[in-house]
Amino acid sequence: MSMRSPLEWKRFFESEEFDKEYEYTGDNLGVVLGEKETTFRIWAPTAESVSLNLYESGDSGADDGTGIIPMQRTDKGVWMVSVENNLKNTYYTYTVTANGETHETQDVYAKACGVNGRRSMVVDLRDTDPDGWQKDEYTYDAASLPVIYEVHIKDFSYAESSGIPKEYRGKYRAFTIEGSTLYGKGEKSTCISYLKELGITHVHLLPCFDFGSVDEAGDFDTQFNWGYDPVNYNIPEGSYATNAQDGRVRIREFKEMVMALHQAGIGVIMDVVYNHTFALDSCFQRTVPYYYYRVREDGTMSNGSACGNDTASERAMFRRYMTESVCYWAKEYHIDGFRFDLMGLHDVETMNAIRKALDEMPDGKHILMYGEPWAAADTAMKKGAVPALKKNVELLDERIAIFNDDTRDTVKGDIQDAKLPGFVNGGEGLEDKICSAVLAWCDGKGGYQPHNPGQTITYVSAHDNWTLWDKLCYTLQTEPDFNCKDERVVQANKFAAGVVMTSLGTVFMQAGEEAARTKRGIGDSYNSPAALNALDWERMYRFEDLLAYYKGMLAIRKSCPGYWHRDKKVLEKIQFHHCEQGCIAFAFNAQSSHDKWKRLWVVYSTRKEPYRLSLPKADRVLLADGARVLSQPAELEEKEYVQIETMGVSVFGEPLSPF
Repeated sequence: MSMRSPLEWKRFFESEEFDKEYEYTGDNLGVVLGEKETTFRIWAPTAESVSLNLYESGDSGADDGTGIIPMQRTDKGVWMVSVENNLKNTYYTYTVTANGETHETQDVYAKACGVNGRRSMVVDLRDTDPDGWQKDEYTYDAASLPVIYEVHIKDFSYAESSGIPKEYRGKYRAFTIEGSTLYGKGEKSTCISYLKELGITHVHLLPCFDFGSVDEAGDFDTQFNWGYDPVNYNIPEGSYATNAQDGRVRIREFKEMVMALHQAGIGVIMDVVYNHTFALDSCFQRTVPYYYYRVREDGTMSNGSACGNDTASERAMFRRYMTESVCYWAKEYHIDGFRFDLMGLHDVETMNAIRKALDEMPDGKHILMYGEPWAAADTAMKKGAVPALKKNVELLDERIAIFNDDTRDTVKGDIQDAKLPGFVNGGEGLEDKICSAVLAWCDGKGGYQPHNPGQTITYVSAHDNWTLWDKLCYTLQTEPDFNCKDERVVQANKFAAGVVMTSLGTVFMQAGEEAARTKRGIGDSYNSPAALNALDWERMYRFEDLLAYYKGMLAIRKSCPGYWHRDKKVLEKIQFHHCEQGCIAFAFNAQSSHDKWKRLWVVYSTRKEPYRLSLPKADRVLLADGARVLSQPAELEEKEYVQIETMGVSVFGEPLSPF
């Protein structure tokens, strides 16, 4: 095909003619490994020629090529070649001539790669399975709502205080170390042992597919990145492996990590970034120039990701790619959920197609899906495609959840203005919004309409922006002191957590939030030193009272089955009680006769002095007094009021039977 401008390619790729002629529905792109031959297929409909390059090693700087083999064009723009012999553990690339340029590239559909991902690898995936992998499983009831803990793989164990052996700190294998303790002294649990005690159901791992912002051959200690820079979507990142040179090691160690978490009773969620790639000069662009990316009407590249490029989910072959990639991770790596970065850059049809494909897998309905229902800027989505933005949440499948920034900002304050407070740290006139947050915004007062509470991710902090602790320090201290154990800030942190734990929706927290995690006031730490980003396990226990509060509130939440149901009928069980300004109170009535409580009474108070709150006369016990969760419920006299002692979240239970 002749050379065309980006805008001309856009017109061509978005035509019905192109999809009719070139949409490929086979499931054999990439490498098919046989006993006596190895077959390579690449979808490159605009290519003039394609050849296969074979190498001994995965180092793209090594001059160790073993052959160049021309490939033949077949139907639907697929190029193919079969090579005699089983080429297991051979590295390869393609040379593609298209749009007047010739480039060497890794395989878009590769399942393994060499160091830094520039050479793909032929791999027998069964060779990468740890012992017992075929029996590995984690099944979470699809009708229940999880408690999600967001962690960066390197952050998790990089600090010496983690007690993890030095060679595994910051690596996949840190998750496999059982019984780790603070500085290895055998007293206070860290890492996976700590997670088992916390009360979460799932770990959300920041991007761990192969990304480009860290040199896998470089010094691990001097490099850090969150990893939102995709290079090879279907391959684990090599810098977290003990050996990035051998393409099999990262795969095996990733599986070992997943299996260890499953054995601990914890599901694994992957943070996936299909909305952009590390650079426009990617394997996608080198294979089919301008097909995988959006182009504006002026011929420039769309940049709604603020990363220099936007992928085009609405195009048939990238929609298929995204769907197959997600299902591949679920099947091959036993992944239990997917979080979509900048989901607002994807179209609703694609997101629903992914959900449908997961549901059709064995036990696929238990796999979670959620994402950010926003974009960094406008994107050049094909006319007629509907973006997966918050305002369009009702068009998404009811089991695709969204991060709710309204809850986040109402509780703690704006993420752009450090000094602007929210409900728990001095903001005024926010009572109505907090009531909507309690209902997971299913009351429609946010200007959008979730299908059910489970479609809302209820949270106050994530890796982006200031940590919860740092934000509270900015709003409550004249000169922020992030290391000082300021009791006002501790109480506000408890207050924020209490609101999240007693609101409907899917609970989500940033790792370390439960122990006053600080990044010393730095909001965007995506490439800050590991020393700043790493979890400080010593600090985790310095704030042990805060940690105990999180554990206690999670236990209260677990004792009330209504909080675990995604069904919209649960909204009927919540009744708000009229209060004076600065106070919100509601009753959460029992779902059934099997519940522990006839009802829970939850009170949010922003008042600084103790006071009496009038409630219907009943037999109650005190579960949480705003500052602490009681180890044993305290029986109260049957009165027409309750005593609220402090700012924060108080919880009272009405037992179904005599206590």
